[in-house]
Amino acid sequence: MPDIDIDFDDVGRQQVIDYVIDKYGRNQVAQIVTYGTMAAKSSLRDVGRVMNIHLSEVDKVAKTFPIHLKATLGKILAKDDIDPKLKAELNSEDVDKANQFRQLADGQDQIGQMIQTARKLEGSVRNTGIHACGVVITPDDITKYVPVKVDKDSDMYITQFDNSVAESAGLLKMDFLGLKTLSIIKDAVFMIEKNHGVKLDVDEVPLEDELTYKLFQRGETVGIFQYESTGMQKYMKELVPTTFEDLIAMNALYRPGPLEYIPNFIARKHGREAITYDVPDCEEYLKDTYGITVYQEQVMLLSQKLAGFTKGQADKLRKAMGKKLKADLDAMYPKFLEGGEKRGHPKDRLEKIWKDWEAFASYAFNKSHSTCYAFVAFQTAYLKAHYPAEFMASVLTHNKNDIGKITFFLEECRRGGIPVLGPDINESEMDFSVNKAGAIRFGMSALKGVGEGPVEEILEERKNGPFKSLFEMLRRLPMKAVNKKALESLALGGAFDCFEGTHRGQYFAPSDKYDSLLEHAIKFASAVRATHSQSANSLFGDMSNSVMLPEPPLPQVEHWSLLEKLNREKEVTGIFISGHPLDDYRVEIEHFMTCTIDALSNHQNKPTVQVGGMVTKTIHRVSKNGNGWGIFEISDYTGSYEIKLFGEDYQKFRHLLTDGIAIFVKGRFQKGWKDDGEMDFKVLEVRLLEGIALSMTESITLKLPLERISAKRSSPNWMAFAAPTPDRTNSKWKSWTTAPRCG
Repeated sequence: MPDIDIDFDDVGRQQVIDYVIDKYGRNQVAQIVTYGTMAAKSSLRDVGRVMNIHLSEVDKVAKTFPIHLKATLGKILAKDDIDPKLKAELNSEDVDKANQFRQLADGQDQIGQMIQTARKLEGSVRNTGIHACGVVITPDDITKYVPVKVDKDSDMYITQFDNSVAESAGLLKMDFLGLKTLSIIKDAVFMIEKNHGVKLDVDEVPLEDELTYKLFQRGETVGIFQYESTGMQKYMKELVPTTFEDLIAMNALYRPGPLEYIPNFIARKHGREAITYDVPDCEEYLKDTYGITVYQEQVMLLSQKLAGFTKGQADKLRKAMGKKLKADLDAMYPKFLEGGEKRGHPKDRLEKIWKDWEAFASYAFNKSHSTCYAFVAFQTAYLKAHYPAEFMASVLTHNKNDIGKITFFLEECRRGGIPVLGPDINESEMDFSVNKAGAIRFGMSALKGVGEGPVEEILEERKNGPFKSLFEMLRRLPMKAVNKKALESLALGGAFDCFEGTHRGQYFAPSDKYDSLLEHAIKFASAVRATHSQSANSLFGDMSNSVMLPEPPLPQVEHWSLLEKLNREKEVTGIFISGHPLDDYRVEIEHFMTCTIDALSNHQNKPTVQVGGMVTKTIHRVSKNGNGWGIFEISDYTGSYEIKLFGEDYQKFRHLLTDGIAIFVKGRFQKGWKDDGEMDFKVLEVRLLEGIALSMTESITLKLPLERISAKRSSPNWMAFAAPTPDRTNSKWKSWTTAPRCG
């Protein structure tokens, strides 16, 4: 029986499951089990642990095993030689590893015994889990249909049939998938209504909206469901989509199988390539996609028209493509050729059509599914095009537990001109929000050490008016609503910067007999409450409101340096918000580096790589031989990377390995000394980032419209930076090329 897929807002997914249990009964609903099996390396490690073989020896053996995805112990240790099909796919390095591994397996020692035992265990069930979204519903008590067990965490039944068995057994299987994108849309719509008074129904957004299509055409699809990868952005710019049909087609095409047809699809849309059909009968179903088979439905209809397949056979073909059932596809191939030739179609054309269809077996997609995805994508793109601040605030909220994604989306906000401000005790909400000026505010609950409980108390009390100072805030909040750790996180993140006449350094400076002003403020608030309590019980209790202890004076200390402020801010936010230590070097980083740090591993085949960043961590060590070596971490706007230095390299560059220094690093990737297939980064040059622009600039070329040049010079020094060499090859423009110099 086919399964039924339904996507829900991931926050409300559990409510749906609770509803189903309440509707049908606990004894008729179960989640589906998953079985984890022992792969090659995990079985080696498990057997090694049981045999008490030292971990380093087991690791050495595991790293000898080829890293190819199709490599298994059974295929590597096949009789006489490596499995011929696998061997044909292995590169020379993996073949050498496989032969070395076979020699270890033939040994009569513990290592050989471990490998042979692991080979027998490979593929065995190692552990169980719960399917991410699959739920089975039965018409009667579930134990009459499927064996079950009880989940120790939720007391909900779990089937002991896995996904494929439950499906083949004819059980009704529902996939209740929690989709983060739906939560992003819901929260963005809520903020739009709150900030703009617009009650938006995303199901009614106009599919002809020009601003939305322009966003797709520019490839500005970061945060857009299914369309945010760099590859998809590239194809969006080339395709220049103008209709919803274009988006549906691209969603189906951008898959491992049909991906190779995207350039043809784009060329045919723009008339650069002729629209052709393998046989004339294909035009009826392929006209809308420029003669290229894109959807499963097209395959089903064409199989019926070209080869006389029944509807049942056509659906079986669809299922074989969708489930990647190669055996079923091979069985239907002769029937397709036979039926097609009976209808007068050339055999070579039929073979070509089938070959194209086989590519779909990698990842087939149906149009109905692609349409739903494209519609959700269009909704998110519409929100981003019309209400970018609210949309990006919602995206940030639903990625707040992933610092890498937060950094990525914050950079997108900056690129889009959306200001992102740090937390503010009088303006921030629980999550990321948008203020009246249209800037995104950092959510207080996103700070490390500040849970949702304290934020709820702060927001509730803030309804009575904004806080005027730290002392006044603590007086107003319930006792123990916010502890010292939460206060420290709020102060470090900048949430108290709004209090007039204060700076972050003061909150951590000693105050009176206390280690910090924050600690003093907590004790002060307790003393005020105690005084009020005593006054309320006294003869003059009705005058208790007039009793007020004077606030302690603020410590007079120096402001933190920018670097210290930003580094301590990063401790609780995970990122730099109010600035970045590299802001003064943006020109150098944007124009003289070959890649950003997050993309460094993608440049392993380049002869050299140039990156720039701030040294954020350094470790200096001495080896057993008495030689110095070190580790340093370099960070830029996109991420961090750890680099090791040994021998002469360490001695040459150690003076630059100091926290907080901005450096330029030139290097290359080379084969690691462990010979485990991993690449090491070899440092060739390290210099201070300051001065890189001057030393690496060979010339500056200025191009000015001729009509803007006159004999009058507004300043006697207007050409102090250049020695002009006129180029008269173009009558409209004059240009000069000069070596840079100060002046």
